[in-house]
Amino acid sequence: MTKNNTSLTLNRQNSLKSKILIDNLFKKGQSLVAYPLRLVYLNMDIEQDVNYLVAFSVPKKKFKKAVERNRIKRLMRESFRNQQHKLKLSQPALMMWVYLDNKKPSYELVYDKMQQIIQEFNNQFDKTKML
Repeated sequence: MTKNNTSLTLNRQNSLKSKILIDNLFKKGQSLVAYPLRLVYLNMDIEQDVNYLVAFSVPKKKFKKAVERNRIKRLMRESFRNQQHKLKLSQPALMMWVYLDNKKPSYELVYDKMQQIIQEFNNQFDKTKML
């Protein structure tokens, strides 16, 4: 495996699992939407040596079967894994990707919408950096 491919991994240490951090993220965080995806993010100091902690969510209310929820989360994780190198982060961030629609998406749709949100996220980051 080349060094280029290793940057496209999504490690377990990058998983956002702490209930306290997740609650904090939804209380204080900002969000970006490119329907059917929503990114809730919060810049904050994380005691780990990672640039971000990320989680993926699909509402049980819209998809009753765990198989369907897990498939959509898998699509979102794969899309994020392939695009994580595009993120411009000056400090560590917490991120939660939420799927909003009640229809099963294709990988292409998830990839495109995630790409739009990442570009918007980077644009917002550039504006705050200039201030």
